[in-house]
Amino acid sequence: MQAAVSLPAEQRITQTLFQGDKFVDQYYRSFGKSVGKFYTADTRVIWNGAGMTGAQFLQTLPQLQAALSGFDVTSYDVQPFGELAMVSVSGTVRLNGKAQFVQYFVVKKTGSLTYIVSDCFRLV
Repeated sequence: MQAAVSLPAEQRITQTLFQGDKFVDQYYRSFGKSVGKFYTADTRVIWNGAGMTGAQFLQTLPQLQAALSGFDVTSYDVQPFGELAMVSVSGTVRLNGKAQFVQYFVVKKTGSLTYIVSDCFRLV
């Protein structure tokens, strides 16, 4: 049996950063439409202090999509750890004017799919 070939650490980090860039772009562009594709029933979500499962979050998502008219990401950072990546994002969201937000994700890529393991969103 042949051993699995693993990428050198620098190449894994570069690949994770690229995937993180893609994730941030796709997540916030799709928030008003199809952002639910990133969540599973088991995703752990804390949305502005309210803890819930991914299944519960998906039930509340239509109200959130109606209330939040758009995101402007001002900065983000991607940190790989093992098979996961932590993505921290900050910016402004249109919600009765503009409000600042921070959001932290733990994401996992499986094949061609990236899904959210954990999501913590907070207005600041």
